[in-house]
Amino acid sequence: MALRILDGSTAQRRDGEGSLSGFLGSFSTLALMGFVAMWSASSGYGIRMNQGASHFALRQAIFFVPAIIVFFLSSRIPLEKLRTLIGPLTLISLISLLLPFIPGLGIEINGARRWINLGITNFQPSELWKPVVLVYTAHIMAKKGELIRRSAWEAVFPLLVLSFGTAIIYLQDDFSTSMLALLAGISLFWIAGVPLRFFLGVFILLVPAAILMITSSEYRLIRVLGYIIPDYDPHGMNYQVQNSIRAIMSGEFWGKGLGLGTRKLGSIPEVQSDFVFAAFAEETGLLGVAAVFAVWTFLVYSVVREARKKDAFPQYLALGMLALLSIQFLVNIGVVSGFLPATGIALPFFSAGGSSLMSTALAGGVIFNALRTRGFEALAPGEEELITGGNDNE
Repeated sequence: MALRILDGSTAQRRDGEGSLSGFLGSFSTLALMGFVAMWSASSGYGIRMNQGASHFALRQAIFFVPAIIVFFLSSRIPLEKLRTLIGPLTLISLISLLLPFIPGLGIEINGARRWINLGITNFQPSELWKPVVLVYTAHIMAKKGELIRRSAWEAVFPLLVLSFGTAIIYLQDDFSTSMLALLAGISLFWIAGVPLRFFLGVFILLVPAAILMITSSEYRLIRVLGYIIPDYDPHGMNYQVQNSIRAIMSGEFWGKGLGLGTRKLGSIPEVQSDFVFAAFAEETGLLGVAAVFAVWTFLVYSVVREARKKDAFPQYLALGMLALLSIQFLVNIGVVSGFLPATGIALPFFSAGGSSLMSTALAGGVIFNALRTRGFEALAPGEEELITGGNDNE
């Protein structure tokens, strides 16, 4: 069945082009700011490792090439084709989450089995699961339409799929990523208008489960206790957080200047990744922090403004990916500023590493794809994917 493209007026198209330009401009600006911040923050660590001040920056620059390709490809995939493939993609992604547990294929690093060996590089299946499960959830929410807004039971099956993936990631000893994927997915349930009693039930189930997950792991418990009682773990993770807070405060309003920060020289471990924003705040001050928040706010505004005009699926897709990036952004900054317990969640655009950059590029490409779509009618019943979770109502 051919899908009928829904066209709009010339004024609407121009307005949409403005939102797309705003998104691309803010997305590119954050990528540039993040690269410069990471370059400066990583210089001291690179020197200490005898690899040179620009080692991590050069490696990150190389990662930008495949990241741009990922952004381009994910922005060009026809959404109607993506909907027909989401069932197999979800199954493949779920199966890939189990691969790190296979001896000889999975790789254990620091007690965690999150990666599989592909020969030339290691691959973390949970990075694939996050965008795939959001596409799946967006499709189910759009397909069920008004049913999902009338009955909380209609949301149970997609919640089970989301929870199953979350459980596997947790067993990989990756609590932060499991919670990130779960929260981003649940945010789509709220965007789709699932009844409030559904979220009450999820909250009742999630709180004791989260408490059990935290208390069953010594290092997670220490992180939480260190957050509640700052002197509990003065030489562990809390040492890193406290130095991060000192770095932010020492930047004052104007900052010390790019490259002139001192905390990055040794007092903040992993300053080029999870705590890169602390070094950025020290060097650019409140002015730099405000600039980042201003650009991020404009990115959110551009996406929400244009997404509201779309059909259900592209709207949910864009807002779901935006929620994924925004949750990461807020949680990371909450950690480095001492407002949240320490986690291992990277800062989109800023943290060093190929996985984080690829994940951000993929989410950005999907958002751009959804925003540039003028709209299309629902899939025919014969074109439904393998995993539906119930009858459709679209």
